[in-house]
Amino acid sequence: MKWRVLCVLLVCIVAAFLPLSPVSTWMSTQGDASAPQLPSDRGNPNEARRAAGEANTQAGFLTQGTKELVDGTSQLTGGADELVAAISQAQAGAQELSAGMVQLQAATGQLGGGATEVADAIGQVVEQATAFDAVRGQVTAAIDRALVSTKASKDPDVIAAREQLQQLKVQADNAQLPPEVVAQMNKLRDGSREVANQLAVPGYAYHDGVYTATNGAQQLASGLTQLNNEAQGAVGGIAQLDEGVAKIDHMANLTADQIRAVRGALPAPAAAQAGAEAQEPQESSLAPVAAMLVAALVGLGGVGVAAAAWLSRTRRWLALELGVVLLAVAGWVLVFILGHNLSPAALGIAALALLCGAAASVGVTTALAALFGRGWGSLVAAILIILQMGVVGWVWKAAAAAPVSGVLEALSSAMPMHWLAASLSSAGNNGSAQALWIGIAMSALVAAVGLLGGVPQRRDVAVHVEE
Repeated sequence: MKWRVLCVLLVCIVAAFLPLSPVSTWMSTQGDASAPQLPSDRGNPNEARRAAGEANTQAGFLTQGTKELVDGTSQLTGGADELVAAISQAQAGAQELSAGMVQLQAATGQLGGGATEVADAIGQVVEQATAFDAVRGQVTAAIDRALVSTKASKDPDVIAAREQLQQLKVQADNAQLPPEVVAQMNKLRDGSREVANQLAVPGYAYHDGVYTATNGAQQLASGLTQLNNEAQGAVGGIAQLDEGVAKIDHMANLTADQIRAVRGALPAPAAAQAGAEAQEPQESSLAPVAAMLVAALVGLGGVGVAAAAWLSRTRRWLALELGVVLLAVAGWVLVFILGHNLSPAALGIAALALLCGAAASVGVTTALAALFGRGWGSLVAAILIILQMGVVGWVWKAAAAAPVSGVLEALSSAMPMHWLAASLSSAGNNGSAQALWIGIAMSALVAAVGLLGGVPQRRDVAVHVEE
């Protein structure tokens, strides 16, 4: 008869993966997960409920804010790519400027005055770097003055220089000066001042002046290259920031879920006033702890019913059937007493669940007796019932106060006592219809498998011992 026990084990394993969460058995259609309480446990936790409601509202704002933050970092990532492209263009322009400085070698003497004006303009730009728009306007004005001062010159080199300055003006108009460029502008200020001194101040060698100007342009190109490399690193940092913000958003959502779970664990609000209580329709409720205790009583009673049926010399099936019915009636009376405003439909479904649960307990005990003998089988069945009381009782009590880990919830869902408790709680609290009928179906299946081989006779036990 080992096949019956194996089939029962297989059914329990399958049940562990079915949607039989305790919270779903009392979750209201409005999403309120408050667990109904026993009459003696009803209090007035208005402040706690109010605080939980405010925390839930704030958590909603938090999750909305983190969502916007995630969107913002995504846009920042795209903008960083554009910034890197702009810096690359500035780097190319600096290299072109270095080549242009070589071309200015022949016209260095004539450009002394213009170089001094450019150096003065650049110094002003650097001093006013904190106000980018003003700085850009000053640079443009300085370039315009340089163009005006050399407008009358017919020297080809000067004309070429004017073209370079006009290009530089276009770049200045289109440039977007980030804070990092200000440091590079300081280097440009020093280099341009050195160029002006070499070109305009007596005592500086012509060749050295040109060389210094070329070197300054090379330094500028090198600085922009370094800036470009740093910008690449900044892009990587922005990517890490995006990942961090995504984690923050995930944690905010988890926090909101925890707050909703805590809010759901608070006792359901009692009727505020007698007048309001008379005006508003009362909802049916059955405390989950009460449903679990009734299921424990039925499970333990099923072992006793099976043992009592074995003592009967005749009509053992009649004894089993009568015991199952009486056990279901006893459980139904407890549900009727402990429940609040239960509808006839809920009471009828509870009666069906109790019949299936009692038959399942008797069936499991019968299957164990067929495997181990009546004495040892009854003892093993009683031990399993006590084990279920500990596991299912702890899980249901914990689920009424806080979220339970998936492993413990699956372990509890694999036990027949959990199925009956889920059915009773769903019926009494208008909870999950899925959990209700799955619990009844699993109990009926275990009852059918356990009782399919019949009640073990004394000679069956003797044959089992000989084998």
